[in-house]
Formats: sequence, structure tokens, C-alpha cells
Amino acid sequence: MDIENMRAFITVAEQGSISSAAQELHQLQSNMTAKIKKIESEFDTELFYRRPRGMELNEQGKKLYAQFKKIVLLWEETRSMMSQENPALRIGLMVSKNPPNFNQAMETLYEKYKNLKVTVKTGSTQKIENEIADGGIDIGFLVGKTDTKLLHYKKYGAERLVLIGRNLDQPLDMLLQGENLIISSSNCYYKKVFDQLLADYEVVRTDFVEIAALESLISMCQLGMGVTLIPESDTAALGIRDYRVIDHHACELEKYICCRENHKITGIEQQLMNMIAMAN
Repeated sequence: MDIENMRAFITVAEQGSISSAAQELHQLQSNMTAKIKKIESEFDTELFYRRPRGMELNEQGKKLYAQFKKIVLLWEETRSMMSQENPALRIGLMVSKNPPNFNQAMETLYEKYKNLKVTVKTGSTQKIENEIADGGIDIGFLVGKTDTKLLHYKKYGAERLVLIGRNLDQPLDMLLQGENLIISSSNCYYKKVFDQLLADYEVVRTDFVEIAALESLISMCQLGMGVTLIPESDTAALGIRDYRVIDHHACELEKYICCRENHKITGIEQQLMNMIAMAN
């Protein structure tokens, strides 16, 4: 079993589609199908549920997926150790949220590579995309995307935004009309979500309150001084028990790893990407 076949299996599992995986890996769909069939033949079992809208791992497939992820991660570590590439990372992160497992992943890489050099730039989705396109950084972990030309995007998870504050039992249009709408910056992605909610509920607001410090932003909302949107996955860590789930497509966000189309992913970059993706 070679690494490329393992990558094909992993990508189909993550994309949920042969065609999407083929596009992701720049391969023919027929070649991708053949690789999956070869793996299933190797283990003499089906590994996916074939559904009209895609493919989903069955129980055996989930076991193999976990093992293949470990093997590919170890291979990338070996490739980095044996190559002459400089241990360096130039990455972009959302100003409002690091990817899951990011701190642990970086700690692991610093232990492996004592002379690791890291450049980190933070900002909005569009700012990070522009930094990558201009060559200032090489990879970025994004919430949402704008489909900038010459960039390659790989989805690695999803996130649901929830509303926090007081008086959350009011109708949503009344909350949007009457409460201070607090954001981290005018360029943050969550501001775009608020804009979409306002437009759909026909509420006109331009008086957003900007608070860059997350702790202060959360405190103001808990004191009843306004409302904000945060990822539901952060509520427990932030000690937030009361929040409101909003049934709106704008609050369902996709997360992407982004790089330039012509950028050759290094072994150490692939290790970081794998560790982040595995956390989802």
C-alpha cells in the first residue's frame, strides 16, 4: 500500500465524494475510483456507504481512516527529517479564533524541530488570503473563503456560530434591532454574518461596537451590554452556558486550509495540516 493511495482514501473520506477528491488531488476521477477499489480489494471489504449524494465511511472505513492518517503523518515527519528543507512555517490565522489543536500541534513541532522558525500573521479571511496570494505567508487556516484566484482551498471542518448576551429569548429581529451588536473588528468574518442576518430580517444597522480583546467582548455581552456571535465549540472553554442557536445558513461556517496553487507543501507544513485536520 503506497502513500498516494492512502492520500486518495483519506481525501475521499474527508470530501465525501470521488469527484471532489479527484479535483482536490488534481487527478482523474477514474484513477481515484480505481485507487479506492484497490484498497477495498486489499482488505477484502467495502469501506464506504455509497449514497446518491456522495460517500460516507462505514465502521471498517473509519478504522482504516484513523490508521492511514497516522501513517501519512509519520511519513511526512520522516520526509522532513530526511530532506534538506529548512524547518520553517509561514502561516495565517483568523484574528478571532485559532484552529482546533493548533497549540498542541505547534508544541509537537517545536519538540521535533529545535530550530523551527515560525512567522504568524493574523487578520480577517480576506486579509489572510491576500497575504498568501502576495507571498507573505504560505498557508492559512480560514473560516469561510472568498475564492480568490490562484489560491487552493481544502475544507477541513465546519463551525456553527451562536449568539451570546442577555434577553436571548426575544424574537431575533428585535434582538438585532435593539441590542448593541459587538464585533472584534469591521473586517472580521462574523461581521459579515451579522450583515447577512440584518439583511434577511430587514433590519438596518451600521452602529457596530468594535472590541478587539475577546475577554472584554465576552464580558460586555454577559453584563447585558450587547450581543455577539461566537463559535459554539468555544462556549464551554469560555464558561458560557447560556447562548442561542440561530437556524440560519449564514451561521453555518466552513473551515478551510488555504495555500497558493503553485506552492509545494513541505513536510512540516503537511504535518501541521494533518494534526489540525485530525482534531476535527
